[in-house]
Amino acid sequence: MPSTDRPPATPSDTWVAIDFETATREPTSACALGIAIVRDGSVAERHSWLIQPPFNEYEFWNTRVHGLGPEDTQLAPDFREVWFEVQPLLAQGPLLAHNASFDVRVLRALIASHELPALSYHYVCTVSMARKAFPKLHKHTLDTVCDHCNIALVHHDAASDAEACAHVALECATASGSTSIAQAVRALGVRVARV
Repeated sequence: MPSTDRPPATPSDTWVAIDFETATREPTSACALGIAIVRDGSVAERHSWLIQPPFNEYEFWNTRVHGLGPEDTQLAPDFREVWFEVQPLLAQGPLLAHNASFDVRVLRALIASHELPALSYHYVCTVSMARKAFPKLHKHTLDTVCDHCNIALVHHDAASDAEACAHVALECATASGSTSIAQAVRALGVRVARV
């Protein structure tokens, strides 16, 4: 349920940027996940997983976007197996995602479909941050914001997208005159929601 809660205060200003790629239009069809962890103003960790979607099925348009297909995930674990590595990372801080509604929808669907324990995470959308920090950009897609901020990006590679999202949040902090992402969220008036 969306809210305007503030994320829990963390002395180190730790945030967890996430990005999912999906095999079909179904939110339960995650085929890749990238995570980048921000600590004290820099990206400290980067992780990625290939995930076998249900029945290892892909739709043409999804493959066209990210380049992944059944041959890439035929030996990959399903999300339940990946979850035991992912969950401790997600618990390290509030989440960041670019166009967070998509990634949060996928995360919720995966947790529900695998009957995993329902957990609550605060999250912030970096599209919202970028719209406030860089209002003159003609659009605020990840590639456009990365071009503007000179952030390296291999678009639709989950690990690269997650790391770029983390860097976007840091650039938004700088642009707003903030010394941390948490301070930037408050300064920019961006909504904090919950998964």
